[in-house]
Amino acid sequence: MAINTDARHAADVLRESAALQSTDFGDTQKLLDISDKGQKRELNHTPSDTHLDTYLDSDKNEHTDVNIASVPCSPSRVSFSRAPSPTPGEREPSSFMWVAVISCFCPAVPINLFALYFAHMSRTMTQAKDYDGARRLGRLALLLSVVSIVVGLAIVLYLVMTEIK
Repeated sequence: MAINTDARHAADVLRESAALQSTDFGDTQKLLDISDKGQKRELNHTPSDTHLDTYLDSDKNEHTDVNIASVPCSPSRVSFSRAPSPTPGEREPSSFMWVAVISCFCPAVPINLFALYFAHMSRTMTQAKDYDGARRLGRLALLLSVVSIVVGLAIVLYLVMTEIK
């Protein structure tokens, strides 16, 4: 079994580091006390601060009242809540699923699959009573379906024209 001859040296090093830490802590405590005193001074109002407060209060009283209902809301402040159900004279928004299904017979594969997806999402939003979202996705599905049909017809016409020559 080996005897540790450095045990006495290690104990001296620990005592010295503890002494250094206690002085560091004292310095830290002094800094914290100074910052606490600074914060207390900031919280106390000086006469110039109270003069500024009375000036601001009098300035607030001079403003005229503005009717908030008359100010138009910007588009960024429009509520994102779901739209109310359609009025009795208005129909539910169309999902244009039938156009998306017809566009699937055209050879413009990625476009018509997106149209079918957006038509399905439009129908889902209609069932969830989100009519604005359903209208938006329905129009997008219709646009993609028409683009798919036009591209598909262009591809078919190109293939037919090259076969004739």
